[in-house]
Amino acid sequence: MITARDLGLAFRLALRELRSGQRRLAVFLGCMFLGVFAIAAVGSVSEAVRAGLARDARALLGGDASVEFATQQPSDDELAWLSARGTVSRVISLRGMARSAAPTGEDTAMVALKGVDGAYPLYGAVTLDPPLPLATALGDGPAGDGAPLPGVVVDPLLLERFGVRVGDVITVGAQRFRIAAALLGEPDRVVQGITYGPRVLMSLQGLDRTGLLVPGTLLTSGARVRLPGPAATPGASPSSAPLRSADEATVTAFVEAARMAFPDAGWRVESYSRAVPRIRNLLDRVDTDLMLIGIAALLVGGLGIAEAVRGYLASRMASIATLKCVGGGVATVLWTYLFQILLIGGAGIAAGCALGAAVPPLAAGLTGQLIPVQLDASVHAAPLLRAALLGLAILLAFSLRPLLLAGAVRPATLFRGYVAGGGNGLTPAGRVLVGLGFAVLAGLVWLFTPDARLAWGFMAGCAGCFAVFRVVAWGLRAGARGAPHAGNPSVRLGLASIHRPGAPTVNMVFALGLGLTALVGIAQVERNLSASLARDLSRDAPAFFFINVLPGQVAEFEELGHAPGVTRMERGPMVRGRIVRIKGVPVQEVAVAPDAQWAVRGDRGLSHAATPPPDTELTAGAWWPPDYSGPPILSLSDDLARGFGVTVGDSLTFNILGREVTATIANVRKVDWMTFQLQFAVLFAPGLLDRAPATWVVTAYGTGAGMDGLYRTVTAAHPNVTAISMREILAEVRVLMERMGVMFRAMAGVMLTTGLMVVAGAILADRQRRIYDAVIYKVCGATRRDILLALVTEFLTTGLVTGLFSAGTGTLAAWAAVRGLLKLPFAVYPGVVAGTVAACVAFALVFGLAGTARALKEKPAPYLRNE
Repeated sequence: MITARDLGLAFRLALRELRSGQRRLAVFLGCMFLGVFAIAAVGSVSEAVRAGLARDARALLGGDASVEFATQQPSDDELAWLSARGTVSRVISLRGMARSAAPTGEDTAMVALKGVDGAYPLYGAVTLDPPLPLATALGDGPAGDGAPLPGVVVDPLLLERFGVRVGDVITVGAQRFRIAAALLGEPDRVVQGITYGPRVLMSLQGLDRTGLLVPGTLLTSGARVRLPGPAATPGASPSSAPLRSADEATVTAFVEAARMAFPDAGWRVESYSRAVPRIRNLLDRVDTDLMLIGIAALLVGGLGIAEAVRGYLASRMASIATLKCVGGGVATVLWTYLFQILLIGGAGIAAGCALGAAVPPLAAGLTGQLIPVQLDASVHAAPLLRAALLGLAILLAFSLRPLLLAGAVRPATLFRGYVAGGGNGLTPAGRVLVGLGFAVLAGLVWLFTPDARLAWGFMAGCAGCFAVFRVVAWGLRAGARGAPHAGNPSVRLGLASIHRPGAPTVNMVFALGLGLTALVGIAQVERNLSASLARDLSRDAPAFFFINVLPGQVAEFEELGHAPGVTRMERGPMVRGRIVRIKGVPVQEVAVAPDAQWAVRGDRGLSHAATPPPDTELTAGAWWPPDYSGPPILSLSDDLARGFGVTVGDSLTFNILGREVTATIANVRKVDWMTFQLQFAVLFAPGLLDRAPATWVVTAYGTGAGMDGLYRTVTAAHPNVTAISMREILAEVRVLMERMGVMFRAMAGVMLTTGLMVVAGAILADRQRRIYDAVIYKVCGATRRDILLALVTEFLTTGLVTGLFSAGTGTLAAWAAVRGLLKLPFAVYPGVVAGTVAACVAFALVFGLAGTARALKEKPAPYLRNE
């Protein structure tokens, strides 16, 4: 049993040992720093976004609570009930077309319209250029021609597109507006989600004058409510309440009371604490994925840690032997060098956590583009503690084996000048201790991963990668051993170096292979997604979607379908409705899958059809007869059926124009949304929606100048119709994909950098053996050229095999993601494969030759005299 005195002695010896030889642990320190930094940085940024969401939740939502109405105009009773409990601000959002008469720039553009009342915003502030009160900007004022016009504030992007400036006039719908200011920021922008087109903010009165608020228009009508704060005087009017915000309990009670007061209203009432569930869900998923990539990088670094510790302990064999000879026991040796490893590793962990904590302020610009939330730049302890614990677990798990092996070597063996070659394996107790270290590491991964299945899958994948890459390394060594004898002696020596005892082949294959596999997989997924978007756009996707087409305008669109350049048009009626119950259970209480939650977050476009759409493929049930006249039934897309956990015979309840209707699922059909064709997730049988006020959706297919003419004709003749260009939408989708890809490529780059450090460490740890081999070669008559050719053969072969395997495994992983998860066509891009192989060969050659350059310079005489 080791005593406190022995531990003190071991710690003092560790400090003295660290005065020399630290350079040998540079790779060890670098691997630890990079892995911990990656995990700490991802966690800190995610926590900073969450803290920003919590801090600004009321401003982001626009109130203490939000109400989304089921109809365009709420009833007087509903508004009176809300107004009696707090300050109410009405908001209506929809898409529309803006037109300009400016001689430069575009003349029409789709815009995201938002109408607000005089109480907006209840929290936060709207930022305008030039700065002026929002009420003043949206009120009536003189335009350039002197006529009083209502004002709007617009996204600077719209000014650029139209070639206009503040003070000029644009037209939205049937109303002309004066541009009063540029819209630089609005507090509740984040709750709108992704909106295509520049933002245009106007008053509710101005929006009503546009003529766009016709029955059936697809829009979002809601209200924000600010409740009296805790210091409000009982009985005082809401307007006299102090500016202190209501506490969460008060807001929760209001939400429950609103739901109970109007159970059949179909409105959705949410607290500020759930202001941005979509961003939170996206953030949680991205955080988890990036953290697991960081852990994978740290695991790759674990190989470098093990190799660096092995090399360092090999260089201290004389010190270990001396310590044992003067009475130091195995425990003293182990604790002495364990303290050294913990001190060096602790420095790497501390540096990684410190730099990771500094990332949120530096990343504010990037997250501002991805997520419009102001980050909380303070230090967040939880992600740093998580990164430190994972770093410490990996440090111990990968250091224990070389440490125990070094402690078990006998002094007599060391004094004879031999280095332990691994012949003396671990004792049973040592194997249990190492296994316990990896079990603790696996437990931490499971603890820190929210999804248990994802955690188990990640650990199984890591174990599989270790096994697979070890098999590849074994196959490479076996192939080199069994290869026919080359005529050139240097080539034979290079191949023999691959399979000789102590060769760094295994670590090189694993470290380079895993990093390059991640990069290949990410690159192939990105290329296939971009190709799918381009392919579907050119092959199947319509050029334009025209929404909010009135029934009386459908005939005119049929005539436009014969215009030059237009190949075909499709149309379908659309009624606004919201899913409120699934199998009789309110949607708030149903565990809807993440990829189907979009369908229950607000109003959806519903349609009806007597016959199935072209190319319909039913996966369950049967289609109804064309003259069906029975109870309400519907056809549901297969993705929603899976996400809702429903099938044929189950029921869905909708709120359509303020009235609840329950329909039975008659069939489930397969829908390929990536074709961008006119499709509806929910199709009703004839009868229920036939007389409901509806607008129509029209899609136009074609290319060339004829489509530009169609666009100009529609937008000029029908100001109520919104024209959505698929090219603009896909361009924004590509931008979003590129921004997300930057983060994943950065994490894969960290993994690859860590792998390169592992390769460098493995080569440096083997440097003494290579110098000794080079001396023997020179004594036997080899020249520097011969030795260099042997080294090139070794590293070229290793890099080529590893690169080919990495390209294959990365492509296979990308195929599984694209075909299995995204259900898209997959193609192999040879350029990515060739680049991977070339990069792997280059890395292997550069790092291999740089790490062994000293072997070419050493003279044989000093080594022969020592022998």
